[in-house]
Amino acid sequence: MADITSNFLGIKSPNPYWLASAPPTDKKYNVKRALDAGWGGIVWKTLGSQIKNVSSRYSAVDYNGSKVMGFNNIELISDRPLDLNLKEIYEIVKEYPDRAMIVSLMADNDRKSWHELIKQTEDTGAHGIELNFGCPHGMTERGMGATVGQDPEIACMVVEWVMEAATIPVITKLTPNVHSVVPTGRSVVKAGTNGLSLI
Repeated sequence: MADITSNFLGIKSPNPYWLASAPPTDKKYNVKRALDAGWGGIVWKTLGSQIKNVSSRYSAVDYNGSKVMGFNNIELISDRPLDLNLKEIYEIVKEYPDRAMIVSLMADNDRKSWHELIKQTEDTGAHGIELNFGCPHGMTERGMGATVGQDPEIACMVVEWVMEAATIPVITKLTPNVHSVVPTGRSVVKAGTNGLSLI
């Protein structure tokens, strides 16, 4: 059998198949089921300042006269307490040491908030951090998510703050809600991000 082990930015996993940050990666119960089914890694549902999600967490997407062609995730960042998420991430890392654990983050746009969230995340033993500069809904009114990803200067500033505190790989997730991802991509690479991700 072929060796399909993965080593991305020094983050190792038994295979390159990782679940993206979404409702299926929002709690220990769901993540355990995914890892037991063979997924090589997880990007934990975006953490940050606690919010209240609306129902339903999915909406149907119709296409070309066909009903429910797919689903659109309308969930905001995790509505579960930050401490509970961090505790469960720590437990998963201990229980599945060979699997990749990336934690998606979205903090208030100030250096102190980012530094605190990075430290708390690294204390779980997570292998990497995803900066959520792509989320187009729910947090833009607070200058977060896609708002950051649409402004190369702000994105650069935030990545610089993160890189001051981070000791594990940082992946910056960019928004597609721009004419071109190139300007923001260049700015975050200049600021030191270790990798880029696109929605």
